[in-house]
Amino acid sequence: MSDMRTKHVGPPAWVARDTRFKEIMKGDAMATFMRVCPERAFEPGDHLFRQGEPASELHVIATGQVKLTVPTATGHERVIAIVGPEDMIGEAFVLEEPVYRVDAVALTEVQSCPMNHEQFLTLTTEAPDFVLRFTNLLATSLIRCRDVLSRTFDPVKIRIAKVLLDQAQQFGSGTDDPAGVVTLRTRLRHEDIASLASATRVSASMAIAELREIGVVDGSRGHYRIHVDGLSRYVEDAM
Repeated sequence: MSDMRTKHVGPPAWVARDTRFKEIMKGDAMATFMRVCPERAFEPGDHLFRQGEPASELHVIATGQVKLTVPTATGHERVIAIVGPEDMIGEAFVLEEPVYRVDAVALTEVQSCPMNHEQFLTLTTEAPDFVLRFTNLLATSLIRCRDVLSRTFDPVKIRIAKVLLDQAQQFGSGTDDPAGVVTLRTRLRHEDIASLASATRVSASMAIAELREIGVVDGSRGHYRIHVDGLSRYVEDAM
């Protein structure tokens, strides 16, 4: 396993975020997909896949949260992304001779619909409409990837703010609060948030402290109250 993990060099992972999978695949296409690619359960800490292994399946996350990580030179892990419901992960059918480029680890209880190459071929014959919608979904994901890449040029505080906004919008509760406040309970540490923003832990902690001072973020490690409207305005004003 260690040999496989050190041989790979290249981009860290393939992820399709915010796919609206259920909406796009509604009706017969979704029913056929669920029959051909039934859900699989994972407990917290379970690996959906490991870096360096052959990428035999593409996972459509149904419920729960999954962290994508790569090992560092010091033996720790760097968090690349946190994914959740309707996100897709894994390189299967996306690259030639693919291998998984990250570890995918369940943060919570997870239900995933893995789809391997044979199942995908079955869907092409049994549900051609699914394949057309799936192709459109991948094309839309490419456009979103361009937007994500543009974030690397933002100042650290803006990158941290965008990470917190993304987490609040995807995993927060209380989104119907008239004050626009979302509660975010997360297992992410400051170093994980820093990693998601391509920043250092110290700079991430300082940025979060500054966001608290201006009143758009409350709370601390693991339990935040995000003032979504205010934080969004802060990001927009800084652009």
